[in-house]
Amino acid sequence: MKHFLLLTCAGLLMFGCQNSNKDQNENVVSKRYIHKYGYDVSKEEWESTGYPGQVITTLRNGVTVTSSYEDGRLHGPTTYTYPHSNTHESLNIYERGNLVKKTSYDIRGIPQKEEVFLSPSHVKLTKWFQSGTPMSVEEYHNEELLEGEYYNKRNEAEHRVIKGSGTRITRDEHENIVLREKVEGGFSVLRETFHPHGIPHTVLPLSGGLIHGEKRVFAPSGEPISVENYEHDVLHGPATYYQNGCRYLEINYNHGQKDGTERHFVDGETVVEETEWIDGQKHGPSIVFFDGMSRTRYYYNDQLVSKEKYRELSEIEENIAIMNDRALYRD
Repeated sequence: MKHFLLLTCAGLLMFGCQNSNKDQNENVVSKRYIHKYGYDVSKEEWESTGYPGQVITTLRNGVTVTSSYEDGRLHGPTTYTYPHSNTHESLNIYERGNLVKKTSYDIRGIPQKEEVFLSPSHVKLTKWFQSGTPMSVEEYHNEELLEGEYYNKRNEAEHRVIKGSGTRITRDEHENIVLREKVEGGFSVLRETFHPHGIPHTVLPLSGGLIHGEKRVFAPSGEPISVENYEHDVLHGPATYYQNGCRYLEINYNHGQKDGTERHFVDGETVVEETEWIDGQKHGPSIVFFDGMSRTRYYYNDQLVSKEKYRELSEIEENIAIMNDRALYRD
C-alpha cells in the first residue's frame, strides 16, 4: 500500500510538472537563440554549447522577453516589454545567474521603481514621480527599513528615516500623501492612511506589524467611523462606532470576544438598548428603552430564558463557585 501511494504521488508530481511545462510552452509563440556575434543558432546547439548571447521569446499575450546569457546562465540585461509594444515594462540585470537590479517602467518608458540588490538581504529601493523626479530612496535589510529619504516634486527632501528611525511617506500618482508612518527600530509603529486631498482615513498603532492599541477610522468628510482597541491584531478593550459622526454603538471586547455591556444610542446620547455579554455570549439582562418605558429579556449562555429561570441558574452558578472556592481553600 505504501509503495502504491509513493508511486501515485510521484505520478501526480510528474503530471503536474508536465502540465506546468506544457502551459508555459503553450504561451510561447516563438523563441530565437542568437549568438553574441549576431547569428542565429538552433535550440539544440545553444543548449549543448552554452554560447554567450540572447534568447528572444515572444509570448502569446504580446510580451517580448529578451534574455542575455553567458556560460548557460543569465548574465546581463533581461527585458520584458508591454504587450504588443517595444516599450520596456521591466529591466532585470543579472550577474552570473544572480539578479542584481530590477527596474520597472510606465507605458511611456519613464522609470517608476528600481531595486538594487546589494546582497541577498540588502536592497536599495528608488521610486519616481510620473515626471521622472525621485519620489523616495530607501534601503532595507530584509523587512527592516535602514535609511530613507522622501521628496516632493521640487526634488526637496521632506522626510527622512535615519538609522531606522524617522517618518516614512508614500505618495500616489497625483503626488498626494496616501500613507505616513512613524518608524522606530526599522519598523512602523504608527501608520496613517489618507483619503484624497489629505483627509485622514485610518490611524493604526503597530507592534511587530500587528495592530496594537487604539485604531481610528474616519469618513472622507473627516467624521469618525470607529474607534477600536486591539492587542496584537485582536479586538481587546472598548470599541465605539459612529453614523454621520454620532455615536450609535459601544461594546467591550476581551481577546476578540464581546464581554461587558453593549449599548446602542440615538443621536449619540440617548441609550435605546443595553445587553450584557460574557465571553462572546449574551448573558444577563437585555433591555430595550422606548417611549419612557423599558422591556427586559434575559439570556443565559446565549439562550433566551425567563427571569425566574435566569435567577435560578445564576444562583446555582454562584453556589458552585462558592463550593469550588471552599474546596480550594481546604486544599
